[in-house]
Amino acid sequence: MPSEQCLSVPNTIDSTALIREYNDAILYSCNQTHVSDAEKQRTLAIVDALGLRPFAIKDSDGAEQNGLAHTSVIAKLSTGQSQVAPNMPSPKKRKYTRDDTCPNCTPTQAPGLEYVLSASPYAASIQRRKYFEIDNGVCELLNRDWEFSPHLRFACSKILAGCLLLNNQNGQVIIVNTVETYGRTKLVDAHREPFVVRKGQPVANSLPPSIKTPYKNVWPTTVPAQDGERLIIGTLSFDALITSSLRLDTRMSASVGCSTPSFLLSSTSHSLSSRIYLDQESLDDGLRLAQGKDTWCVSSSNIMWQLRQTKTKFHDPSTYYLCRSSSPFANKHPCQPFTIFTLVAYDQSHSGDGVVLSRLFHTIASRVIQDAREAVLDRQTVEDLRDRCTDQTNASKGLDLILELFSGTQTTIKILGNLHLNNALQTLAPLISTYISKANASVVAFVEKEFAPTR
Repeated sequence: MPSEQCLSVPNTIDSTALIREYNDAILYSCNQTHVSDAEKQRTLAIVDALGLRPFAIKDSDGAEQNGLAHTSVIAKLSTGQSQVAPNMPSPKKRKYTRDDTCPNCTPTQAPGLEYVLSASPYAASIQRRKYFEIDNGVCELLNRDWEFSPHLRFACSKILAGCLLLNNQNGQVIIVNTVETYGRTKLVDAHREPFVVRKGQPVANSLPPSIKTPYKNVWPTTVPAQDGERLIIGTLSFDALITSSLRLDTRMSASVGCSTPSFLLSSTSHSLSSRIYLDQESLDDGLRLAQGKDTWCVSSSNIMWQLRQTKTKFHDPSTYYLCRSSSPFANKHPCQPFTIFTLVAYDQSHSGDGVVLSRLFHTIASRVIQDAREAVLDRQTVEDLRDRCTDQTNASKGLDLILELFSGTQTTIKILGNLHLNNALQTLAPLISTYISKANASVVAFVEKEFAPTR
């Protein structure tokens, strides 16, 4: 596994051997090297306004020639062609502020990734971090059987948090800000991805295909679902659902929730053209988690925010697995997608049936996390929440159903294994969806603020 060495791509042109600096390459491409300074500045401004960037190519004599193209085109060229490389802006010409990374300490990226990140509107933030392309050792770890290594559900989530996905076909790249892992079979996770056959055909899933892929049994793909296009990294042991991400190659609102419409891998060719780069810090933290077989969560901070976006099977222990993780940019709770367990903590909403119901689910999850098989729900809590609900609503009726589960003078009921309680809770969970969608709008704003350059 990688330790000190930053990722590199073999057989690519050596960008350090390029003679021309960034602006000089642009002027050479436009045949403007001998014009006046005013003309040069006008040319540079026009090229920048068009969103074009210079790239270098070696001719048959080994001399550097330059051209101009869009970022996405250069990303494909520099990744797929051994004789093409981007001309990077010269550190000597850039005015660095005290918040910038020292040019001599900036980690080396693969040429395609390096160029996209340098041209990113979030370059000042993203280039401070180190990324490594996923290797065979990590692939093997991500495919270990969770039935025999259950603690890896936490490690795998952490390893993928903050990773970059680069689609070399179109130059699009995202950072995975929040990801949650689900086991492959019902033996390890009640919320596994379904593997069913409809009308004689298997329903689309995220299992790695049998063809040769860039990473052995690690497969990024988009899977259509009722709630939208789900971006998933699939292995033989789990699927990692990306619930928050941000495009880095352009300015676009962050995607927060189960659907990721901003980055689609809806064909095999797009998945085959995609590359995964792991955040060094997340990788190191994940490998440490993999060493502790008694691990029960991803982090000791923000415990409730590590619960996944589940809305069913509240009688099953796997509903309360703490295997959701966030990138270093989004590890603060305002930057993480809300769930039925955390909506109650939303600062801009203090009332409404959605908040009341979230308090119920928060209480249930908290007690299971603390007491496991002995966790109980008490009548007093349900009665208090019922009094706060609007009468004759689906929320109040659902809470009335739960109160009916307390027989006679019974003051508590079991949570795990209680199918009757589960049935009532499953009717209440969907009622919170609209509230969560509204609350997640604030998450988008907080996430984007984290990537804004500091002043």
